[in-house]
Amino acid sequence: MLKFRVARVAVHLFCAMASPAFAADLLTVTQQTLGRDSSLAQARAGYAAAQQAVPLARAGLLPQISAGWGRTYNRLATDGFPTTTYWQSGWTVNIAQPLFDWTKWSNYKQADFVEARGAVELNAAQQAAILRAVRIYFEALVAEDELRRVSEYAAAVDQHLQLINRGKAAGEATLIDLRDAQTAREKVALERMDAENTLLAKRRAFEQATGVPFETLARLPESLPMPRLQPEDIDAWAAQAKNHAFDVQLKQLDWEIARTEVSKAQSAHLPSVYLTGSYTPAGAASGFSRPTTTTTGMLAVSIPIFSGGETQAKVEASSALEDKAQEGFTGATRDAEAAARDDYSRYQYGRTRIDLLAHLVASSQEVLAASRVGFRVGSRTASDVLRAIDALYSAQRDLLAARYDAIVALMQLKGDTAALSIADVVQINNVLVH
Repeated sequence: MLKFRVARVAVHLFCAMASPAFAADLLTVTQQTLGRDSSLAQARAGYAAAQQAVPLARAGLLPQISAGWGRTYNRLATDGFPTTTYWQSGWTVNIAQPLFDWTKWSNYKQADFVEARGAVELNAAQQAAILRAVRIYFEALVAEDELRRVSEYAAAVDQHLQLINRGKAAGEATLIDLRDAQTAREKVALERMDAENTLLAKRRAFEQATGVPFETLARLPESLPMPRLQPEDIDAWAAQAKNHAFDVQLKQLDWEIARTEVSKAQSAHLPSVYLTGSYTPAGAASGFSRPTTTTTGMLAVSIPIFSGGETQAKVEASSALEDKAQEGFTGATRDAEAAARDDYSRYQYGRTRIDLLAHLVASSQEVLAASRVGFRVGSRTASDVLRAIDALYSAQRDLLAARYDAIVALMQLKGDTAALSIADVVQINNVLVH
């Protein structure tokens, strides 16, 4: 029963892959992933909040106006005079305008960096979501192709096993030849089971990322020349990553924010100057039995004298955090440069490896064809044919994986330089669709 279920799953998966009319392309999968990605949604919300940093900081530099209304009961009792009671009601207006407050001015300068950081986080999250979609797509595609390859591998082994059985019946094959073929068949059956299990796992990951049922995926054409990098200079790509990688931009903004925090902490030593005023119309003045209008205006200067060491502690703490942010920026530039060099080398190596593997597949096909002919005429053994079959399908497996690895490396390299966009997905998708 278990063998029957496994076989049925394999037939179902293989038949689904054989229906290109319903194939999902890379662009569709990427769009579905972008619409569902929770990290990207969080980054959008974070950027919406960061956009309010400038208005909030600017508000601290603008006049603050407040108004109020009240009604008061008053009772005046004076020795030798009759007690007087009366009600007062009215309204008052207060205004305060900062003339010099370095903390608020530093907040305003810092707000630009906060908003810029939100934008960079959003762009970085979108690029990361694109890379996740690309990986999910090609990992699922590799799993599909692996199951297809194993099925063809199994068919070739079965064909050879039939020849062995006929040869043994005619006295032309030995029991050892039969055992070798049966062992190869068991091996390919195990590979097929692994391929089916891997495909099911990739299918679940696909559905979780896109939110839609798994579909057959558009495949790369059999012959696909890998594009050359522009420029073909590892130092140029490393410099681009060092200056523009999203993580580098974030760490640089963190450093700028930390520097303004130092300025804010130091500003606690400085005086602050405010212009204040209030207007209370007749009838609202507290403490007067007759309607009285009160208007006040004042230039207030506040000078910090002693805060118990709090100000100095804040300065030292913010200076240490600035050093931390600076080191984070330095580390990010090194990591970005190293990642770009690794992905550049990985892609260039992948291009070379694809060419070599393509040549190896063609040579293995010729060797298998020659081995089959030699087996029929007696110049090659059954083991020679099995080795040729195994060599061919092993080379095919490596070629398929190398092609997809190279594409992912190319996308990752562009991501290292913060240059990856939907346009790159569209370019690869056009190759898949056509």
